Amino acid sequence: MKKIIWLTTIILGATLALFGVNIFLEHTENVGTKNNGHQELTIYNWGDYIDPNLLKKFQKETGYKVDYETFDSNEAMFTKIQQGGTHYDLAVPSDYMIQKMKAANLLLPLDHEKLTGLGNYDK
Repeated sequence: MKKIIWLTTIILGATLALFGVNIFLEHTENVGTKNNGHQELTIYNWGDYIDPNLLKKFQKETGYKVDYETFDSNEAMFTKIQQGGTHYDLAVPSDYMIQKMKAANLLLPLDHEKLTGLGNYDK
C-alpha cells in the first residue's frame, strides 16, 4: 500500500512539474515570434497611412512578416482593442485617444532594453 501511495505521489508531482514548466515556457516566448518560429509584427493603423510598398521593403530587409490591419476612426480602434481577443504589437491612435487608452489600462510600457536608436528621439 505504501508503494502505491509513494508511486502516485511521484507521478502527481512529475505531472505538476511538467505543467509548471509548460506555463513558464508559454509566458517566456519571445515577443514577435509566433509558434511557427517566424518573426511577425502586427500593426493596427489608420487606413492608407503607410505605403504598401514600404511594408514590403520592411519585410524584405528585416525578415519580419507584417500583419497590417487598419481602422477608420479612433473610436472603432478603441472599441476593438477594449473588447480584447486581439493582439497588436503596435497601434497608432490620435493623441487624444492615447490618454483615453491609458485611463482604460489598454497600453503597455515600452521595453527600452529591446529598442535601439532611442537616443535619436526627443524625450
